[in-house]
Amino acid sequence: MKLENQIAIVTGAGRGIGKAIAEAYAAEGAHVVCAARSVDEIDKVAKTIGGSAIPCDVSDEKSIQSLIDNVVDQHGRIDILVNNAGAVARLPVHELPVEEWDTVLNVNLRGLFLCTKYALIPMLSRKTGCIINISSGAGVSGPPNRSAYAASKHGVMGFTKVLVAEYLRKGIRSHVILPDATVSQMRSEGFPTEDPDSLIQADDIADAAVFLATQKITAHTMEVRVSQGLATRHTE
Repeated sequence: MKLENQIAIVTGAGRGIGKAIAEAYAAEGAHVVCAARSVDEIDKVAKTIGGSAIPCDVSDEKSIQSLIDNVVDQHGRIDILVNNAGAVARLPVHELPVEEWDTVLNVNLRGLFLCTKYALIPMLSRKTGCIINISSGAGVSGPPNRSAYAASKHGVMGFTKVLVAEYLRKGIRSHVILPDATVSQMRSEGFPTEDPDSLIQADDIADAAVFLATQKITAHTMEVRVSQGLATRHTE
């Protein structure tokens, strides 16, 4: 198995892309720590895959510190961090409350920064590690009514580039995945008429996450863009 005995943290692991990545990593032999605010969901995923669940709110620095400390205390290391937790606001700029802007940026960018900051410490001590950030097609475009989301996902792209510049030669690989329209609760809430069978599946993103986590040290792929293979169909 490609990830045998690896310790992986996946944020937002209770559903969608995070759940699919957790399942794929476990199938490759990793012990997966499922992290999210949704305790019931991560408990269910962890039980199914033989991993563990640690509640974490990525908008809360102390909660993130507790997550990282608990994993290091229990397992001695962190081999892989997948920053997947996300939030979205769906309003035009002139109608978007600053509180909603702050919520999206706090989860998608500030939370990703904090998870990475604290996970880097044990990774640097061992001179090895893998960080995978989940951005979005919105990270290279500007879809309407998604200003906070697009801004945060553009930020994820820039942040990942800095991680590569600072840590690749220190043994820590950093990557970013940019999924286009992917089946998820967040997607269906924003686009309820889309036929999910015509969209990217969460397992498709998990395949990319397995590839990045298992790439040989002689090469480094910073960015993987996953686009739809089918035209979007609508149910209405």
